[in-house]
Amino acid sequence: MFKRLFSLGAAAILCLHSHSAAAEWLSDMRAAREQAAQEGKAIFVNFTGSDWCAYCMNLKKAVLSTPEFETYTADKLVLLEVDLPRAPLPPAVRAAREQLCRDYGVRAFPTCMVLSSDGEIWGAFSGSRPDVASTTTILDEALARGQQLKAARELSGEQRASALYHIYRELPRNLRMAAEALEKEIVENDPHDTLGLRAELAADKQMRELMTEVQAYHRNFRKQTEIFERYLAEALPGNEEHIMERKRAIVVFPSLNLMLLNARNTEDIQRAKEYILREAAISYPESIRAEMIRSLENTFSDPQALLQKAQSMKNRAR
Repeated sequence: MFKRLFSLGAAAILCLHSHSAAAEWLSDMRAAREQAAQEGKAIFVNFTGSDWCAYCMNLKKAVLSTPEFETYTADKLVLLEVDLPRAPLPPAVRAAREQLCRDYGVRAFPTCMVLSSDGEIWGAFSGSRPDVASTTTILDEALARGQQLKAARELSGEQRASALYHIYRELPRNLRMAAEALEKEIVENDPHDTLGLRAELAADKQMRELMTEVQAYHRNFRKQTEIFERYLAEALPGNEEHIMERKRAIVVFPSLNLMLLNARNTEDIQRAKEYILREAAISYPESIRAEMIRSLENTFSDPQALLQKAQSMKNRAR
């Protein structure tokens, strides 16, 4: 009888455990920051397109909705989802979420970040992950970086600036674009530029300002081209190649794809060829420019075949 009661009790406990509430995902940054501050946690943010982004769906299924991930985050992280679905959203909500993407330099979904309760970036990754372990490895590194930042801020002056700078340099370049406050803190703690960091930080600041301007004219390729050309003319040391790289990714190749998909005859293909060759002559570093131009010439060597291929791609996309 005792064994039977024990078995029933164990079964009841297992049943309750299997039906425990799923982890709570907030949808408002302010609420997430307040909760993180109250509970002494960091914030995990998932920037996603829940109803159209296949990689986002895979990440949610393989990692974010698993019991293992919920267990890992329970005592460490407040969970926040910034969702930009195709489904209708109240305009103010969509605008606020789009602004968060701009603030944190998010240009691809999914992008996941670990933030402090003050909104400072500690780490991030983009794209799907195959399993929980590969995800939590990145999150462990981000949380460790947060502790390093806290330790650095116990220092002062040049020591603090140097410690913060080393952490700053460990951030991927796209994350440094959103680390304006950290950059400012480094400069303030080395007012005479004794460490010689100001030129490098100024170059990063220029790239951040460039991307802020460019993102304000999303898909307006003409205006974006004007912005890139202006920044190229004023590029600080080390930035020219980065600016050209961003221009190719954001303006040149999307414009070329649009021209090809809308081509109706070989004359349109020729105009696309003239455009890409002209851009290649100014948007590739000199070291690889000639090679890229030869490759593009080869791509456009048979206009009729390219036209048929472009039209076939357009038909499949419909």
